[in-house]
Amino acid sequence: MLSSVLKLVGSGTLLVLVCCVSTTRADAAVFRDRAAFNAASQNLHTIDFESVQTVDSIQEIDGLFFQSIGGSGITSGQNGNKLLSVNSVGEITRMTILLPPGTTAVGCDQFTTPMIVSISTGESVTMDQSNPSTFVGFVSDQPIQTLVIMLDFPEPTPAALVDNLSFGQRRAGNEPPVPLLLVTTDAGRAVALNSVTTENEPFHVLSSHNFATDGHTRITLLLVGVALTPADQGLVTVQVEDAQQHVTALPVEATGPAKNISWVSQVTVRIPDTLAGAGNLNVSVTVRGKVSNKAPLRIE
Repeated sequence: MLSSVLKLVGSGTLLVLVCCVSTTRADAAVFRDRAAFNAASQNLHTIDFESVQTVDSIQEIDGLFFQSIGGSGITSGQNGNKLLSVNSVGEITRMTILLPPGTTAVGCDQFTTPMIVSISTGESVTMDQSNPSTFVGFVSDQPIQTLVIMLDFPEPTPAALVDNLSFGQRRAGNEPPVPLLLVTTDAGRAVALNSVTTENEPFHVLSSHNFATDGHTRITLLLVGVALTPADQGLVTVQVEDAQQHVTALPVEATGPAKNISWVSQVTVRIPDTLAGAGNLNVSVTVRGKVSNKAPLRIE
């Protein structure tokens, strides 16, 4: 089991997301050409390391976590561009990058040879001087939890140089991506925050801390797998379902990117009067006709 921590800086909330590494091979497609990888992917986010301020001890960038046995830092490439340098310890160079939930496409430019690049679903590529391309990418129909860059030969083992780390979702024809509602690890409940106080459940229909004159509570839900802007509000619907399978729509009042983490989107909804004392409900989000997973939240 692999545990990764997602720090939502804007909300001040710490979420621990646990991903179970699959024990079955997903037969991900391997790409050595970035253009072909881009065509097979969607909703891609790229870290080019140019804006990274920390010179050494890289542990987290854009909500992704970097675990290296020898440490890592930022160095300059031949063209003066910034690269991620993964240091070796003894005869081993190894870094594990913990990817966001719902990632099904990942790739990077890798400038040290030889080097082995692999993903959690089992696929692996050995990059050596015989390879004409410095790019390697993977696209899978199963979640990819980690990207590993490592080498235990030759001696002395070189450091790894990495650039343009891209991650997103597999493209299925012309179908839009499926949203994934973030949930907590302790009970698998929806990550939902009061839009004013950033407190989590239970929620109430009315709140004394409110920017709106109607006094109704607004809650913010967090999604991955889709890139929402304020203009997408009309393309998003949210509903909750009770134990008797009665469905209630929650009016969507805002959509957009989450603060400081490029791959998280947020949807803000208003709790209507009809849900007073509703108790446990299952919430889901639909974006461009694609329905997310369902997750429980509580309204008292």
